[in-house]
Amino acid sequence: MNSFVKSIVDSYEEQLKSIRHHLHEHPELSFEEYQTAAYIRESLSKMGVAIADGFSGTSTVGVLMGSEPGPCIAFRADIDALPVEEDNDLPYKSKIPGVMHACGHDIHTATLLTFAQILSSRKELVKGTVKFIFQAAEEKLPGGAKTLCEEGVMKDVDYVFGLHCSSGFPLGTVAVTPGAYSAAIGIYEVTVHGKGGHGSSPNTALNPVPVACMVGNSLNQLMAEKKSPTESGVLTVSYINGGQYPNIIPGEVTLGGNIRTLDNTLIQKLFDCVGSVSRGICEGFGLTCDVSTTVGYPAAINVPEYIEVVRTVARDLDYTVYERPDALGGEDFAYYLLEKPGAFFQIGMADPERPITSTPHHNCHFQLDERGFRIGLEMELGLYLRMTGQM
Repeated sequence: MNSFVKSIVDSYEEQLKSIRHHLHEHPELSFEEYQTAAYIRESLSKMGVAIADGFSGTSTVGVLMGSEPGPCIAFRADIDALPVEEDNDLPYKSKIPGVMHACGHDIHTATLLTFAQILSSRKELVKGTVKFIFQAAEEKLPGGAKTLCEEGVMKDVDYVFGLHCSSGFPLGTVAVTPGAYSAAIGIYEVTVHGKGGHGSSPNTALNPVPVACMVGNSLNQLMAEKKSPTESGVLTVSYINGGQYPNIIPGEVTLGGNIRTLDNTLIQKLFDCVGSVSRGICEGFGLTCDVSTTVGYPAAINVPEYIEVVRTVARDLDYTVYERPDALGGEDFAYYLLEKPGAFFQIGMADPERPITSTPHHNCHFQLDERGFRIGLEMELGLYLRMTGQM
């Protein structure tokens, strides 16, 4: 596999970089990726890759069918950028004020487009069906993956794979997580309703400030009580707003925060507790409250069997496999994994000799080592060949 895959990718490495540079210069925010979508669709059409109907917005699904039977395997790239002003001196620096590909989605998109080019030009490698999912809005709730899944993108898929470039791992590394790649995310807000009044006469008012503080302190204890000590998770009280003047008791106070767990069933239990604890405390002091909760992305749960395939392919390609620890970030690739088995993994693109390539994602100085781009392409091609029994 090693020499075969690498020889193919050798011919496409410069094209991969060129596509990435174009996308990096023309970033677009979540749900607004109109020019990006047009570029993707035009590119796929030129390759002879069919564009599937029935999907709304700026997401695009390319379909390539082989002449021989085989599984339907989907590969996904996210296409949106972030509201970040780029502060890099690069020839392909963002041309859009206040918008930047500061997370590497331009690399993901360029990789998948180049992968589509390889398979469309070497149809003898296509066994069954390949779906190329160019997904809008990974960075913004409710996420583009949710809509695609509701519209049936996974109904005929057998396996799904996705990758993410990373400044947290060195060049030549493929990072895998056998279980939960990312956390289930929940957002809550509690509005405590009291009765405003004069600071000199608190007995004539119902002060929501100390009650809201008690609610916040109590919510901070929930995670320790409700999750297993061996599991990862956080419940954060992130803000409390209400009142402006020392002699005015406000009529209401709002507090809120987020919940992150690696257990998709735990988050709803915690939401229920947020409601019951908040209402119970408020009722005890003669106040009321409104509680709102929103589930963001579910936890992305990798299937160990297909993480092992990723490991095998990475080692066959002479890359170091890094066992990535649990993390509580969010990733809407979770929606695909709720429907079909597969794996999501990371490609290390940090160069120890260039500290800028270790800059965190979502940062205005974000850069990665371009030598790592081909690794993602090799992994996608290698995974496809492995999953179709050609290697």
